[in-house]
Amino acid sequence: MGNFFSYAYVSAISACLVLIIMLLFTGTVDKNYGRAKVYLFILLSMSIMQGVAHILLASPLTSDSIELLHIYPMTSFGLKSMLAYLILLSIMNVLELKRNIIFKIYSLPFLLTVLYAVLYFVCDDVHMRSIADMTLSPMVIIRMLIFISLGAAFITAFAVIYKSYLNYLNSIDNFYADSENMKLRKIMYVVLFYFVVGILSLASNFTGNMGFITAFHSINIVLYIAFVLMLINEHKVVEKVNNEMELIAVGNEECSCEDESGFILNKIEEWAGSDEKQFLKQGISVQEVAESIKVGKRVLSTFINRHYNMNFNTWINTLRMEEVCKYLKEDYSFTEIAEMTGFTDLSSMSKIFKKMKGMTLTDYRKQHV
Repeated sequence: MGNFFSYAYVSAISACLVLIIMLLFTGTVDKNYGRAKVYLFILLSMSIMQGVAHILLASPLTSDSIELLHIYPMTSFGLKSMLAYLILLSIMNVLELKRNIIFKIYSLPFLLTVLYAVLYFVCDDVHMRSIADMTLSPMVIIRMLIFISLGAAFITAFAVIYKSYLNYLNSIDNFYADSENMKLRKIMYVVLFYFVVGILSLASNFTGNMGFITAFHSINIVLYIAFVLMLINEHKVVEKVNNEMELIAVGNEECSCEDESGFILNKIEEWAGSDEKQFLKQGISVQEVAESIKVGKRVLSTFINRHYNMNFNTWINTLRMEEVCKYLKEDYSFTEIAEMTGFTDLSSMSKIFKKMKGMTLTDYRKQHV
């Protein structure tokens, strides 16, 4: 059985080394993407060191002689989970805003860990107890507090990440009409899976079982592989998003455009009603519309939100839906209509049409042809 665990850790170490090499050959688009790579390098390096330690030390850190709430795996989990969250915050351009919050959330379990280490090495009469001995000694109580506070930190930090992601999605829609491929959904799916595995990994610390710990270590490596591949795959997306550094700030900045609201509204209606129908251009952004009507893009984005009670993405798609309805009354295929009205594909048009009109393209055509 020992050989199996050794092979598992050797495989994990090899996988992490390959991932590091892949990251080294991936370009860095800006400082946020660079920070994400640095955090991922640290995370992968920790996994390598953890694997080497398990191989060299056999299993003393996780053997039955250690109390069920042993510190080493929990400390490792805390550091890794914090790094994973910092990676996502970097990609979403909110690292500067949220990093201190993440550090504060994780400060209590790490401070308790330091206290535990000091007591363990300073007090001669303090020693580890077996799993069967559940006497609530000071050391056992501290370890229980570490476990509880770390679990609370992990869940709270995920809530911060998820809220930041929702704000990110809203900000993207304030600036881009065709934003589906910019929403980093694949990366978020990996993070959601990481959250589930993290909860199970925390629970596994109750057993102190070598098999459980090795299994979750292997699962983490699979997640790191997915994370690296997603990060590389979203390279161009991150570059495009990071060029709009004010995306997240748009919701926090007040725009005093009441005095010019009539002027802006006239300009917008003139733009939307022109024969050019620029809103049918695929990938159109608020920047392009703002340049056309000679106003600031933040001013335009804020005005659309306030006047039409919708974001830029929804506003553009509302204009497009009027054209879709016209074409549906003629002899065009659905795919042709999607191409003519600026949608990235038929699936996207169908989903938005059903959401806005409450029926499918086929049903609408049947009713109006």
